[in-house]
Amino acid sequence: MIKNLLWYKTCPFCNQGRLFIFKNLHINKLYLHCEECERGYYDPTKLKVENFFLSLQEEFNAIAATLEDIKEHDWDNLHFNIVNE
Repeated sequence: MIKNLLWYKTCPFCNQGRLFIFKNLHINKLYLHCEECERGYYDPTKLKVENFFLSLQEEFNAIAATLEDIKEHDWDNLHFNIVNE
């Protein structure tokens, strides 16, 4: 099954990974997750090196955000990219 993954920008910490948009199921909140360095950012307007959390050290379940999630959480003003994987 091909799934659309949404991503926003390149990670400001490692400057290599894409920041994919995921949904934290425990708090029903979207966050950006770097595919390379595993850093996460809850606020896309504050993408700075000092505003991250290390997603590998957090205990929560997450799923890839959908277009409906993006609209529901008012992230639809972001210019995001779609990857089919």
